[in-house]
Amino acid sequence: MVKPARKIPPSRGKHSRYEVPLIRKKSMILCEGSIERDYVKVLDFDPTINEIISQPIAIFYSYRGKVRVYFPDFKVILSNGNVWIVEIKPAEKLRKEENLIKYVVGKLYCDPRGWEYKVVTEDEIRQGFLIKNLNDLRSFGTTQVDYKLLIYITQKLKEVGTCTIKDLCIRCTEMDNEDFYKGIYYLIYHHNIYMDLVNQELNDDSEISIQLEV
Repeated sequence: MVKPARKIPPSRGKHSRYEVPLIRKKSMILCEGSIERDYVKVLDFDPTINEIISQPIAIFYSYRGKVRVYFPDFKVILSNGNVWIVEIKPAEKLRKEENLIKYVVGKLYCDPRGWEYKVVTEDEIRQGFLIKNLNDLRSFGTTQVDYKLLIYITQKLKEVGTCTIKDLCIRCTEMDNEDFYKGIYYLIYHHNIYMDLVNQELNDDSEISIQLEV
């Protein structure tokens, strides 16, 4: 486990600290504020993301005659080896002078290392139904399900083609509803079944298909 460059202080007043489970890694990560929390959920769902490190580095720089230190929020390592250094910033604070300086500092740090520096706002993270759907999938779609039932659901969907969750449930006659919903949520969360999580709310009328869209 990588030691953070800065410890996130406990929740107090308007300051909130969240401990977010990383489902695929079976570990926890600390986040500062709800936007960071939601970003981690999006990253954890993305199969191209290999590792997420909170408060990964300290970057020292000089500004207006003072030595300052900048702690970007995340280091993200992709499965192809690419690296992002990510700053999460509320949209309303995006253009503040002190933050604009940090963006320049972050990019200057990343460029010679071949890393990508990214500034991400809640507008990019909280698109449509995405976070609500991920919350539901993380709650109900991460329980272990008998692989034979998962194969059965997948096979039925292949036979039927694109349909709603409700329609598929009707056709899965060899299992009870509880196992079906655990299975369908599990298969969506693990990218075995495709659903547009941004533009559709996860419910019985959601349209699903076996083809994944990359």
